[in-house]
Amino acid sequence: MDMNGFYYQIDQLFAEKRIAEAETYMKDMLAEAEKSQDLGAIITIANELGGYYRAVSRYSEGIPLYEKALSCIEQLGLTGNEHHGTTLINYATTYTMTGDQQKALQLYQQAAEIFGAGGYALDYRLATLYNNMSYICQDLGQTSQAEEYLNHALYILKTLDDSEIEVAITYTNLAGLYLSMGPDHLDEAKLTVKKALDLFIGESGDTDVHYAAAVSMLGNIYYQEAAYDKALALFDQALSLTRRDYGEDTASYATVCENIAQCYRKLGQEPQAKPYEEKAAEIKERIQL
Repeated sequence: MDMNGFYYQIDQLFAEKRIAEAETYMKDMLAEAEKSQDLGAIITIANELGGYYRAVSRYSEGIPLYEKALSCIEQLGLTGNEHHGTTLINYATTYTMTGDQQKALQLYQQAAEIFGAGGYALDYRLATLYNNMSYICQDLGQTSQAEEYLNHALYILKTLDDSEIEVAITYTNLAGLYLSMGPDHLDEAKLTVKKALDLFIGESGDTDVHYAAAVSMLGNIYYQEAAYDKALALFDQALSLTRRDYGEDTASYATVCENIAQCYRKLGQEPQAKPYEEKAAEIKERIQL
C-alpha cells in the first residue's frame, strides 16, 4: 500500500476541513490493509484513525485500534522499536483522556524505556512523551514534576527543525500548568500562551487544529483575572474554531460552551448564558461524558 499517498490524502482532507470524509477514507484504507494482510499499513492507519477518534472524544473506538496496531507490531517482530514506542504513546494518550491515569502511565513508562534505550534523546516522540506525562503529573498534583517534563519537551523541540507548531502546543500546555498553580502564576501563564499564539499565527495563521486550545487558554486566564469581556470574546473565537475543526459533538466544544455561559453570568447576563449551558449538557449526554 502506498503510505505516502495515504498521508497526502488525509492531509488534504483535514486541510480542507472535510472531516467526515477523512474518517471514511481512513476506515476504508484500514479495511483494505487488513484484507491484504499488510501489517505495516495496518499499524500506520490504526494510529492515524485512533488519533482522530481521540481528537473527537470517541475514545472507545480508538482503543481497539491501538490494540490492533500493537498486535501487528508483535507479529512483525518490531517490539522495542520506534513504531512500538510511538504506538504506546498514542495509546497512552487515549487512556489519559478517558481518565485511566494508571493505565496511561504504565504505557508511557514502556515508551520511555524504548526511546531512552534506543538513542532517541532528541526526537519528536520523546518530546510528545514528556508532554503527555506532564498531564498525568498535573492530575496527580505533582506540579513541579509536570513543569520539569514540559520544559524538557521544549528543550528537545527547540533543537529540531520545523518544530514551531509543536513548540506552540507545548507552550499552551505549560500555560495551562501555570494557570492551575493559582493567581500568583497568571502573569507567567499569559506570557507563555501568548508565545504559543504568536508561533501559531506566524506558522499557519489560525488554521492549525491546536490553535483553538491556545485561544481558549488565554480566555481562561482573562477569566481568572475577572476580565470577563475579554474572556468572552476569546471563548467565542475558540468555539468557532473548534466547530470548524472538529464539529460540535466533542468534549472541547462542550467545555467552551460552559465557559461562555460562565462569562455571561459574571457579566450579569443570565438569559445569554442559558442556551450555552443547555448546549453543553446536550453534547455531554450525546457523547456520554
